[in-house]
Amino acid sequence: MAKERVFELIRNEEVVLFIGAGMSISAGYPSGAKLAEILHEGLTTELKKDISLNYDLPKLTEEICNMKTGNKNYLFSSLKKVFQKPPTSTETHQILAKIPHFKSIITTNYDTLIESTNTNIEVIRKSADYTIVDPKKTLLFKIHSDLTDTENIILTTSDYNNYFSRSKEDSVFWNAVRDRLASNHILFIGYGMEDSNINVLLDKILQELGANRKELFFVSPSIPPAKLKYFQRIGIEYIESTGEKFVNEIYEDLKLNYFPNLTKGVGVAGTALDFANANQINVTLSQKDQRIEIGDIKSTNEISDHKIEVKFEMPTSEESMNILASINGKNFEDVYLDKNSLKEFNLFFKGFRFKTEEDIQNLIIKKLPVFDFNMHIIFEDGFEIDNYPFKLFVITPGENEAHLKIQLEDFTVIIKIEFQTEKDSTKYNLEIFPSEQIRSTNSGFKFYNMLYKIISNQKFKIYKENEIFYNYIPKIKFEDDSLDAKLLLKYFEDLKKIEKQFNLKFSKINLEKKFEKLVKNILAYIDKTSFTEHFVGESFGIEGQKNFEHLISLDGGDLFLTWANNKKTIIDLYDKKFDLGYLHSSIHDGYIENLKDLQLSKTKDIFLKSRSGLIHFRYEDEQSIM
Repeated sequence: MAKERVFELIRNEEVVLFIGAGMSISAGYPSGAKLAEILHEGLTTELKKDISLNYDLPKLTEEICNMKTGNKNYLFSSLKKVFQKPPTSTETHQILAKIPHFKSIITTNYDTLIESTNTNIEVIRKSADYTIVDPKKTLLFKIHSDLTDTENIILTTSDYNNYFSRSKEDSVFWNAVRDRLASNHILFIGYGMEDSNINVLLDKILQELGANRKELFFVSPSIPPAKLKYFQRIGIEYIESTGEKFVNEIYEDLKLNYFPNLTKGVGVAGTALDFANANQINVTLSQKDQRIEIGDIKSTNEISDHKIEVKFEMPTSEESMNILASINGKNFEDVYLDKNSLKEFNLFFKGFRFKTEEDIQNLIIKKLPVFDFNMHIIFEDGFEIDNYPFKLFVITPGENEAHLKIQLEDFTVIIKIEFQTEKDSTKYNLEIFPSEQIRSTNSGFKFYNMLYKIISNQKFKIYKENEIFYNYIPKIKFEDDSLDAKLLLKYFEDLKKIEKQFNLKFSKINLEKKFEKLVKNILAYIDKTSFTEHFVGESFGIEGQKNFEHLISLDGGDLFLTWANNKKTIIDLYDKKFDLGYLHSSIHDGYIENLKDLQLSKTKDIFLKSRSGLIHFRYEDEQSIM
């Protein structure tokens, strides 16, 4: 269809716009025929007798000019009265000003609607204007000039004949116009077939461009059948529409299709930026593989609305149940859709489509929090945490259930609430999910200190932007050290002690059980204290016959044994290395379990055990045993 073809050519910036008086009617200005009426009505009664009303404007003005012996003052003063009054509406021209895809606009209009609504335009009325224009701006060729340059205004038949004389045709001005008409497709808009000048212009253009011209499109609410046949014969596409409506349709097509086509190589970055800026949008563009990619999209005014339209094919029954549960607020899961599932995707910002399914590899529909702010929490004992990130998500998995998910700095808290209507009571269940890697000791210390105070039934208040947001009065009864809050608070207190002793900071902390022993060992070194572990026994040999005979001669008494490792102990905790010195080991109540076998020479291997089942350790900076 002709419309779709025009839209495509405009997106490709291959159209020159040719604007007639019909585009100004909505602004309260007359068509050519109506202007002829106005000029005739203003004549004296005596002149009206000699000049009949003629809707062919150039012929009428020619007659008036002749009757006034070549003086055009009446015509100019009448035109000023008509076109220098404020417009009743500039809506269509304001929309046109938001479309930078027309690099050249040609008009026969005397009004200033086009240039007064567009700050990114250069007006050219004569050859001298063309030499000083900014080529980066849209160029407006006023081929009939206007009331700012009455010397060159085209109004009468004589003006037309003079304008198309050989000397004028070779001017810089007309050559520039001709170049644009020859190198672009032409869209005529705002002309009716009663406008005599359009017939002159069409004949001139067809004569100039010949058979190798590009496509011509003519927009008008209606044309006579004979004229339609004529258009079809000479290859002009007719589009039935008003100028105002068609400009709106062009604009809506660009809003819908221009930005998505950038990633396909259609359009240029400069025009895309101008289009965005003209519509109060700031967009970041980058070049990749000879294509333009769209980055950040922001509003340059206070209006900022997003809309996403998605059509997708439901996966297997189990997955579809999870997706529906997530969409309907029954679980906290995000929805993941791969490219094969997406049937349609449209991302709109301020009414402009920026992305389609062709730009998307996969889509994640994430839950938005009910609340998202940095809180200030104060407990009744005076402990407080300021500027603490807080996000709250809420779902309702069942009729009498509500689940809250609270995301804090490195921790997620799930609170499951069950409303037991028959018992007129409420049941609570709490679960804590630390991040796999807690970012700092202080982060863990703050959280578990806060959690310990909550399970100790302390009251607290949460503030949002210095206003009280929530006042907590204990409702949940916790068992002793519920959720391991006290234990884990002690763990982070120990980490803070290690940081202070060794003048360092931990990061990427995880709470695997294996790290507890390492922390315990480091603290033993810092405090110079011993620690015990379970001892199941150990088999060893002994050097020297005398030493062996002495040991087996002992008659079952307790042995005190102590020894030191010959290498220093180096511990790696959260990517930090600690030199703990030499590990000293001791057994205070040792005994030889296989003493009788040794005495009977049944074996040479000694199996040592502890009556208490314990072995004692301590770290010393020196290896020697005191």
